[in-house]
Amino acid sequence: MSPSRSGPPTTALPWGYWLVFGLYEPLLAICGFFGALADPKGAHDAQAPWPSGGAPPGPLAKATQVTMLQLAHVVGLLGLINLFVLGAARKYLFAHPALQEKIVGALLTPLLIADIVHLVITWWALGDSRWTMWEWSGLLWTTFLTGFSLLVPRIAWHMGIGRYVDRRDGQALRKI
Repeated sequence: MSPSRSGPPTTALPWGYWLVFGLYEPLLAICGFFGALADPKGAHDAQAPWPSGGAPPGPLAKATQVTMLQLAHVVGLLGLINLFVLGAARKYLFAHPALQEKIVGALLTPLLIADIVHLVITWWALGDSRWTMWEWSGLLWTTFLTGFSLLVPRIAWHMGIGRYVDRRDGQALRKI
């Protein structure tokens, strides 16, 4: 994601960022949706360690099942929004990097806030279980690892690493 040697970056969404936010993140979101759709109880029960090492027996209450499926739907929808908005920004705004930066930033800023809040709430909700990581489910580990795999590039994007930043690069492009 580094700028080319011939001058400043000319896109706010270079291939590296596009792969992370336009393909990887939507794929994660859609897989999460289908996973919860296929097994809402399993998705529910894997959210955090349960006391006495086991998940609650029996089926989910209907309200809990609906809530799980609606949350999964929202996650899948966010993934599709990323795919379509970032795809459109790359396709239709390639010649307007300053405008592309504004549109991409309008999408990635609330997602950065959501990354932080999601990780903080998950960490807080674990209570004392946060310190017994060996008891965490695969889904809980996946939540943290994928959360950081999106948080770090989002912070890098906001810092302007390897992409067009109008305040920094706009003057250089206007002189060319």
